[in-house]
Amino acid sequence: MFSTLRTRFGIPGVISVIALVFAMFGGAYAASNSSNNGKATASAKAKKGPKGPKGATGPAGPAGAKGDAGANGSNGAAGATGATGTTGAKGATGAAGATGATGFSGFTETLPSGKTETGVWSAAILPTTEFFEFVVPISFTIPLAKSGEASYFSFEQVENKEFGTSGCKWELENPDAKPESTVPGTLCVFAQEEGLAPTPTPRMLPPGEVFGHGYGPAGSYLTFQKPGTETARRVIANGTWAVTAP
Repeated sequence: MFSTLRTRFGIPGVISVIALVFAMFGGAYAASNSSNNGKATASAKAKKGPKGPKGATGPAGPAGAKGDAGANGSNGAAGATGATGTTGAKGATGAAGATGATGFSGFTETLPSGKTETGVWSAAILPTTEFFEFVVPISFTIPLAKSGEASYFSFEQVENKEFGTSGCKWELENPDAKPESTVPGTLCVFAQEEGLAPTPTPRMLPPGEVFGHGYGPAGSYLTFQKPGTETARRVIANGTWAVTAP
């Protein structure tokens, strides 16, 4: 057999055939005696091929369930107190408010010294043909502490502003004019209408006196007298007065 092979393939060819036969028998033996349940074991790992291109991004997965709320954190520590700011500039002074109404005066037993009170007087009588006399009371709203002097001014004197140095003054035809007595302790009586001319100056009789002149703490009596030489007719007399406490 060997001579036939040698004649056909030559010595090198024979050697190659023998090697091939052993290789085949050795591989079959190894396969039959493998400890891996008869599975063939590769004698060498296969060489890793080149990396393929990156595949497309897959679709997003569904959202997961909402997690439970976390516990509240603890309160932080209080910050330090800031520094006090500087005092602002003083604001401008506001406008003065309106003057309030005069308060009500409380009860007073007598007119305070230097204060003046005023009033009016009037009379209307029907005299006789022989003689007539009538009295007009002048009553002080607030009594004075003591008596004093009194002055009477006829219609003509008032109209002509003949007041002298008495400190008395009153202006006719001016409804807002107040009778004035600028001398403390003086009662000023002014006639606006007399209807008695010619008539002597009336007496100013203090209450409680018969022959005196002036006024008492409560006021005075203005006494008119005249002979009845004219036809009987109604007599009208009126005016104002002012007194200043001494």
